[in-house]
Amino acid sequence: MADPVDGGVVVAIVNYGTSDLVLASLDALQAELSRFARARTFVVDNASPEGDGERLRAGIAARGGDGPEITFLPSPVNGGFAAGNNVAFAAIRKMGWVPEAILLLNPDAEVRPGAIEELLRVMRTTPRAGFVGPRVENTDGSSLIGAFNFPSMAGEIYGSLGIDMLARRARSTIPESDVPVRADWVTGTAVLIRWKTFEDLGDMDDGYFLYYEEVDYMLQGARAGWESWHAPDARVRHAAGASTGVQNRTVRKGRMPAYWFQAWARYFAKNHGPAHARTTAILRIGALWLGDLQRGLRGKGASRPEGYLRDFASKVAFARLSPPPASDRAAVPGERGSPTRS
Repeated sequence: MADPVDGGVVVAIVNYGTSDLVLASLDALQAELSRFARARTFVVDNASPEGDGERLRAGIAARGGDGPEITFLPSPVNGGFAAGNNVAFAAIRKMGWVPEAILLLNPDAEVRPGAIEELLRVMRTTPRAGFVGPRVENTDGSSLIGAFNFPSMAGEIYGSLGIDMLARRARSTIPESDVPVRADWVTGTAVLIRWKTFEDLGDMDDGYFLYYEEVDYMLQGARAGWESWHAPDARVRHAAGASTGVQNRTVRKGRMPAYWFQAWARYFAKNHGPAHARTTAILRIGALWLGDLQRGLRGKGASRPEGYLRDFASKVAFARLSPPPASDRAAVPGERGSPTRS
C-alpha cells in the first residue's frame, strides 16, 4: 500500500431520500480517503421521509470501524443543500484537527480513483485557488460541463435567444479542457474548498434551497480574492438528475420546481440588486419569446419545461424581489423538493 497522502480532507454529503445512492458511493469514497493521513466524512440527513434517514444511519453503522470515520448527522428540517452543508460545517469546526480542505460531494456522485488527490494537487499548486472542481462524467463515461462563467444579464438574454452567434458573446460555459483551467465557478456536484477560503467565507447562504447557492458562494469567494479552478484529470461519476429530475435547467417531465425560480431571483437580487434582477428577468422572457419565434420560422420547436415562461414571469419578473428572499429553510419543505445537486 502506498504511503498516506499528506494533509487532511473532510467530506460533506447531504442526503434527502437518497440513502441507497449514498451507501452505494461510500466504498469508492472510503478507498480514496484511506490514502490520507487524516480523513473524515459527515453525512447530513435533511429530515428524509419514509424512514430513509434511518436506513442511512443503519447502513453507516453496519460498516463498522473500517476505514476513515463516517459520522451521521440528522437535521430536524429539510433545509436544503446549503443548510445541510452548514450542519456539516458546524460539526467540522468542532473536530480536534483542522483539515486542509473540505470536499462537498453529491450523494449521487462517485469519486473515481485519484480524484481527490488531483483536486488537492491543483489546489496546492495554485496559491489563490479556493475552489477546485473535477471533470464530471455521466454513467456512460461522457463528460458534463463542469466550468462556468458567472450568470449575467447579457448571458441570460443572448442564451435565451437561441442564436449561436450571439450566445458565444456571453457564453455561460467554459469549453472542456485537458489541463486545469480557471473559471468563475465550478460544478457543485463535487467541489474541494480550501480551509482558508472556508474560514474567510463561513457558512453558505441557506436562503437558497437548491441551485445557485454554490455559484453565490464562489462569487463571494471571488470578491474576497479566491479563484475557482476546473481540474479535468480528477473525475467524478454522476447520475445527473437521478435525485431531482432536473438536469441542465430542464426537467425530465412536468414543470421546473418553484425553488429553482426562487434561487435565480435570489442570486440576481442579492448580488446585483432587485431592479437589475427584475430587468434581467423581463428581458429574458422577451428573449425566450423571440427565440421561440425564430425557431418556429426555421421549423424547430421550443425545448422547455411545461409552463416555463408563465412560471418565470409570476415567480421572478413580477414577484416581490426587494428585499431579496430571506432564509425560509423550515417553510413548506414538501413543496421544495430534494436538496441534492444534479
